[in-house]
Formats: sequence, C-alpha cells, structure tokens
Amino acid sequence: MKRLNQFSVMLLLMTAVVFWSCNDKDDMDQIKETDDSFYATKLGGEMKVADPSNQGQMIEQGYLNLRTIVTGTVLKIASEDKYAELRPYFNVLLAEVGAEDMSGFNALVKDFTDLLAESTGAKNFTYSGMSMVDAHNPAANDRMNGMIDNEDFDLFVEAVVEVATDAGFGEQEILGPVGQLLEGTRDAIVQREDGTMIDLYTRLGGTVMVEDGDGNMEEAGYLPLKAVVTETVLLVASDPEFAELKPYFPVLLAEVGAGDMSGFNTLVENFSDLLAQSIGSTNYVYEGMNMVDAHNPDVNSRMTGKITSADYDLFIQAVVKAATNKGVPESVIGEFGALLTSEGLKGAIVQG
Repeated sequence: MKRLNQFSVMLLLMTAVVFWSCNDKDDMDQIKETDDSFYATKLGGEMKVADPSNQGQMIEQGYLNLRTIVTGTVLKIASEDKYAELRPYFNVLLAEVGAEDMSGFNALVKDFTDLLAESTGAKNFTYSGMSMVDAHNPAANDRMNGMIDNEDFDLFVEAVVEVATDAGFGEQEILGPVGQLLEGTRDAIVQREDGTMIDLYTRLGGTVMVEDGDGNMEEAGYLPLKAVVTETVLLVASDPEFAELKPYFPVLLAEVGAGDMSGFNTLVENFSDLLAQSIGSTNYVYEGMNMVDAHNPDVNSRMTGKITSADYDLFIQAVVKAATNKGVPESVIGEFGALLTSEGLKGAIVQG
C-alpha cells in the first residue's frame, strides 16, 4: 500500500510537470505569435471585415485601410487642381478611366496597396510588381509619362498625407512612419533633375492613344500639335493678316485649289512630326529634309523664295494665333515660341 501511494505521488508529480511544460510551451508560442508590426498595431492588422468594394467578401482591416488611402490619393490627384502638376504622370491611367476602363486603375491600387502592406508588416500580402526604379522610368514602363523630380514627389506625399488624415489616420504616430516609408523610396522614384520641367509632349497628353476627329487613333500629345499646324496653314492661306506669306506656298495653294490635299497633308505631318520630336516625343520622328534645304528654293522645288526675318516673325504670329484659336494655354504657347525663335531653327530657315 505504501509503494502504491509512492507510485501515485510520483505519477501525480510527473503529470504536473508535463502539464506545466505544455502550458509553458503554449505561453511561449503565444508570445512568439504576437504581431507587433505597424500593420497590426496601427492599421487594424488581419482582423477580417466586410469588403465595401466587393459584396459578400471579407478583407483584412489593415489592408482595407491602406487601400482606402491609396484609392483616395489617386482620385485626389485626378480631381483637385492643387495636384494638377502630377496628372501628366498618369496620362495613360486617366485616359483609360475616361473611357470607363478601370483595369489599370485597379491594378495600380492593388500594387501600391500590396507594397504598403508588405512594408508595414503584413504577412499575407506581397508586392510583386516592377522595381521602384523601373516602375517610374518611362523607358522601362510605358504606363509612366515623364520622370519625377523632388518637388513632384513631395506633392505626391502631401496628397497621401491629406487623404490619410481625412480617413482618420492623421495621428503623428501613424503619419510619421508612413512618411518615413515613402521617404525611403525617394532615391528610386525621383529620376529627374530638380529645376527641369517634364517634357512638353507629356504635358500635352503624351503617348496615350485617343481617337481624333476622323476616327483614327493618335497619341494625345500629338493631336494638339497637328491641330495647331493645320490651323496655321489655313490661316496663312485665308487670313489677310498673313497674306505676305502666301508667295512662299504657291505650289501648295494651287494643289489645294485643285482639290489635291496630298501636299497639304504631307506638310502638316512633317511640321507636326518636327514639333513632336522637338518637345519630347519618342514615337514621332521628323524624316523630312533638313531645315536649311527645306527652305531653300534651289534645293526644294516646292519652296518659292527665301524667307526673310520679318516674314519668319509673321509666320510665328500665325502659329500663335492658331494655337490661341485652338485653346492652347498661354504658358504652352510661350514654350512653342521659344522653340520657334531658337537660334538654331530660325537661323536655318531665314535665308533671305
């Protein structure tokens, strides 16, 4: 009986030790599994809630909060004048949305949200898009229009902060780390030297394909150039203010009078290509005669007379009037004027 009691006591002790060890292991596992990431502690973590954008589906609270900020940022850039300088970078996206194609918008929101989620400690989301360098380099990413400078990067961060604050995440303990996270991407994203402007072609619409008035597809940056060039030629042909320029175009005017528009179309295309290439287009290249030969009657039989400096200035006035008629902003007209009056171009054209 005594031995049995001793055995019972030993068994009880062993059971207690095993039980204590298991509890201790469970406690250790619980400690190890504690998620103290920014994603979990400040953004809502993995707690599942109803997804307001997808009826009947659940979404992690942390991911939903980040997605709300990302979506709001893109919409703010697209709609508020304060952030208008950022829109040229989103020409492709904005054109798609305007055509009710949301695929690019949804992909951008997902990629940016995945990046933020992974960077803040989410375990169930991984960014799998392009590197930050390639994603913001137009040469590597055809959805990107123009390289970003520090000023525009700061403006983008400002948009993110404003949206986050409006969404209820304006506390410094949240905005501070988010700001640090975005700041950590600056070196990869900023690829344009400060003090330089994004190219004019991109600001006019860039490489986004849109339909012209004849049902043809053209790049959005090319259409306003073509419209201004066409209007300029028509003004020279019909506006008494520019009558002194007509003698330079007798061949062209005779063709148009006979219903032959081939020379007119070629002139418009060549001049538009020249302007497009000069202001940043990579897909339109001027392949006509060099400017000296094109304006020398001894070389170009379609040219009658050598242009004087006064007549060249009058031609520029015609371009300015055409651009004004087509609603081109005054600041953009000024940039065109600087191009047309540049020493190289004017020096090649003025030969009389």
